[in-house]
Amino acid sequence: MPTKISGTYLDLAVALPLKSNDSLFIASDVTQMALDARNDGNAFNANAFIESFQNVLSEGDLLIPAYTDNLKDGDTFDHSKSKPTTGALSNKVGRRKDFIRSKDPLHSVYAWGKSATTISELDGQSSLGEDSIFHWMHDNKAKMMCIDVHFQNSLTYVHFVEERRKVKYRKPYNWTIKRVFKEHSDEKSFVFYSRQPWVLTDLELLQNKAIEKGVAQVFEINNATILFFEILEMHQLIESMLDNGEKLHRINLVHFAKGIAKRILGKS
Repeated sequence: MPTKISGTYLDLAVALPLKSNDSLFIASDVTQMALDARNDGNAFNANAFIESFQNVLSEGDLLIPAYTDNLKDGDTFDHSKSKPTTGALSNKVGRRKDFIRSKDPLHSVYAWGKSATTISELDGQSSLGEDSIFHWMHDNKAKMMCIDVHFQNSLTYVHFVEERRKVKYRKPYNWTIKRVFKEHSDEKSFVFYSRQPWVLTDLELLQNKAIEKGVAQVFEINNATILFFEILEMHQLIESMLDNGEKLHRINLVHFAKGIAKRILGKS
């Protein structure tokens, strides 16, 4: 059963099992929280929400995804101007001066706290693998919170585990993307360990197992649902599922055929 949290969205941070020196990654869709606030006669204040976590994590780190996973090989990533595809909270945080954006052209994050500078300088040769933000989260025993978002749309970390395990349904692609920074530009060549064209990620079973086994704690505040977990425990669950042959993907030949047709039409 979910643990009920009383109060408003501003009471969430203090109600979660967080320590002052924790590193927390927040994936979110804050639509329901905003609706709940409006129904109570208030506006959702994204800055106040972020600051409620900064107060709790006074000696730790706060990470907000700033992914630009709409980019393709050969595109340009503007470090200060490329808008994240990861929701309203990401775009709000991007306008704050106390967060630093990391360099990865596909999977950057906004970082605040004791490790922000270190995170901002991560520049590995794999977007999902060694020296990526996901590698950092693993090594620093980060925690993660998903607000009203399914693992399917938030747990990119699963691909870090898949890359380490060299799963057959994903493969390394060599990409080059131009990066534009305030003081210079460069071209970043890196590996993107992505799915095969006939494969779709499917994390329904993973989310169900995480909840059933208590790896992910479920909280409810008003009408919003929060999944909260430790990255290392999630890592172990993902590995055990791979060991047992439990699927984190599905085959979709229709999707594959549509992709082929789209490429053919694009060249005609």
